[in-house]
Amino acid sequence: MKKKISKIFLCQSCGQEYARWAGKCESCGKWNTIVEESGGDRFSSTPSYKKSATYKEPVPIDSISSDNTKRLSSGLAELDLVLGGGFVPGSLILVGGEPGVGKSTLILEISRSMISQGKKILYISGEESSAQVGLRAARMNVLSKDLLLSSETYAENISAMVEDVSPDLVFVDSIQTLTREALPNQAGTVTQLRECTQVLLETSKRTGIPILMTGHITKDGAIAGPKVLEHLVDTVLYFEGDKLNYFRLLRAVKNRFGAVGDLAVFEMLESGLKEVTDRQRVFISSLTEGKSGSVISSVMEGSRALSVEVQALVSRTNYSQARRMAEGPDTRRLILLAAVIEKYLGHTLSECDIFGNLAGGLQIDEPALDLAICASILSSYTERPVQSGYAVIGEVGLSGEVRSVGQATLRLKELKGVGIETVYLPKGNLAEIEKIPGLELVGINSLRELEGLFR
Repeated sequence: MKKKISKIFLCQSCGQEYARWAGKCESCGKWNTIVEESGGDRFSSTPSYKKSATYKEPVPIDSISSDNTKRLSSGLAELDLVLGGGFVPGSLILVGGEPGVGKSTLILEISRSMISQGKKILYISGEESSAQVGLRAARMNVLSKDLLLSSETYAENISAMVEDVSPDLVFVDSIQTLTREALPNQAGTVTQLRECTQVLLETSKRTGIPILMTGHITKDGAIAGPKVLEHLVDTVLYFEGDKLNYFRLLRAVKNRFGAVGDLAVFEMLESGLKEVTDRQRVFISSLTEGKSGSVISSVMEGSRALSVEVQALVSRTNYSQARRMAEGPDTRRLILLAAVIEKYLGHTLSECDIFGNLAGGLQIDEPALDLAICASILSSYTERPVQSGYAVIGEVGLSGEVRSVGQATLRLKELKGVGIETVYLPKGNLAEIEKIPGLELVGINSLRELEGLFR
């Protein structure tokens, strides 16, 4: 007897299923995102599963060998750090980024590094033809018999290909181009994304081969597709950067095998991506030394500290209402700190436009940057530069007090490494930090004690 094919309605934003169409999704609250899709035989009265005659016997956890979790190094130290030490066998990794940011270039850069280690790579390109990928590979000098290229888009065929070829690493570019042959939905729909990801997940776990797949992001900056897509994978990475800027940032927002928030910096060159190990030349500019409105601080990106340059421009406004804008720090935080300065230090900032910036295009919202933002505003307003070799870290409260920050020792060691000699920090941190030779520490309790910071 032929099974009856039912219709289902899915929210294209969150993947919530409905029995009938509705204008607003009750799960995510968005309008006009629910569309009708074929559900196949999923609503059939006959169960879609069958009881297996055999199953995998459970084993004591202390008998599991740790050799199976030995990581596979990508050959790129920055990428290995973000991954938590390298590719874990059987892991599924999702890299999201805007079109044109360099996701395909990153794939070839990893391929070049791993081929040099004698590894075999399988590259599934559903978005670009083999000729297009070949041209990029030739430009990057990544031509090798160990790099296998395919334009297959059926998930089941890719699974069979992975088992037959047995590569060391698989790239899928991108997940939005894959389909399951049994489903009538178009590629990129919620159903196809979920089902194809499930096939790749089962393949990676069964074979022990790590699979890295790329994905598009929406205009809101989130990975396109249902949220379950990020739940299924083991690691979610975001590849960021302005297309007109040479630097690219790779950060982990989910990692089952390591810390999240770690940051890798790459530079886009004609020959491909190059790791940036000297962070000082990216996020700190020596040209601003001796100029007002520029302060050095340190932030935490995952498990590592990062030195940053906080900049502010304060100028008398030509409008009835002063403007507050920030690129990098949170604009709301800038407005709040400007109000604290005006109330407790007596400076008339309500008559001035205030613009904040983090050098290098970073986007960071961390309370430990509060003191640096305040110092940069005061420096620009009073036209007094910060003394050479000085830096500040600390959180500022609504009453002008300076609060302690976490991971103070790591921040101070990072600042020492970029040539800082004196650091203003909360007094509450002085008792818990290690003494660092050659680094003078000045503990403060309020914004009024910042006077010695300026020339």
